[in-house]
Amino acid sequence: MLDKTHYMGSLYEKYHKRIFDFLYKYSNNQEVASDLMQETFFSFFRSYGDSDLPPEKAIMVLYTIARNNSINYSKKFSTVKENASNVDIYQSKKTSFEKREELKDMEQKLRQCLALLPEDQRTALIMKNIEDMTLAEIAEVMEISISTVSRLVVKGTARLVALAEEQGIAP
Repeated sequence: MLDKTHYMGSLYEKYHKRIFDFLYKYSNNQEVASDLMQETFFSFFRSYGDSDLPPEKAIMVLYTIARNNSINYSKKFSTVKENASNVDIYQSKKTSFEKREELKDMEQKLRQCLALLPEDQRTALIMKNIEDMTLAEIAEVMEISISTVSRLVVKGTARLVALAEEQGIAP
């Protein structure tokens, strides 16, 4: 039991920030991301606690569980759009207050555009561009082929650019 607890504790310490970041970018809400992260690790513990998965495989399983939890949550609360922008990502001493506010506003608009993408495209884009995952890793998490992931990324990027242009935040 001690080994199992140690294994799960080490996985949590190593990966909880990555899973939280993924869920936050997916849900756009810190509280929801925190709840989903806890649910993700609990589900992993319940289902894989007795297995001896190597850490590389464990993170893929955790991302899969996190993605599924996100989808279930968004389906359950699809009529309610929550938005919490408490995280100041652009806190640079070199950046003026006005520039930081402009960047936060742009990030907010991009998050809104990202939320309008179909579920699979949004997941692929977040994993590829924000989580820096390879197409093979994304394919494993999403349980689809690499070529399908590639198409999702291309189509999602094109749609995101179109949405950004509609919002007046195109590159």
